[in-house]
Amino acid sequence: MNWFLIAVLLALPSLAYSQAIPFDQRGPLISITDSAVYVFNDAQYGHNRSLWGWSVVPEINLTKHFGMQADFASLYMRSVYPGQSRFIMAAGPRWNFAPRSKVIPFVFAEGGEMRLTAQRTLLRDWNPVSKGGFGFEYRVSRSIALTLVPGEYLGQYQDDGSWNHSFTTRGGITFNLYR
Repeated sequence: MNWFLIAVLLALPSLAYSQAIPFDQRGPLISITDSAVYVFNDAQYGHNRSLWGWSVVPEINLTKHFGMQADFASLYMRSVYPGQSRFIMAAGPRWNFAPRSKVIPFVFAEGGEMRLTAQRTLLRDWNPVSKGGFGFEYRVSRSIALTLVPGEYLGQYQDDGSWNHSFTTRGGITFNLYR
């Protein structure tokens, strides 16, 4: 009986806080961002190896500041022959600094895998990747925002044991879903 009373007393402040602030003031429950992506990478072979593509980033907000996001991106390189395609699947935490303001700065870190393919071959190569960066969301309305990620690091672990370091930027539209 004493343990039950202690548990109730400890739970009351968090229950009262969760009921005092409506969920829509804490931020959206789920967000989905569709973006255009540019990857600058001139380290390989001394040539321009820039990539263009798209990404889809779903996010689940666990608290008003903290959420988990996944990143699915398809990138392609046409500046060399044969062209190369990369598919990235990564996930990790995201921290929103001002979730109730019109401009929301955020940081994120992700880890995952990248599949590399080249045109006219059947070869597929899977490599580990790490991503991290910062960005901003500008809320146009309650359910739509414009997202800009001006700085993102993309590290790819290669087969020879070295890391390929790239700079990424992306911009797109975010759709927010509330409870």
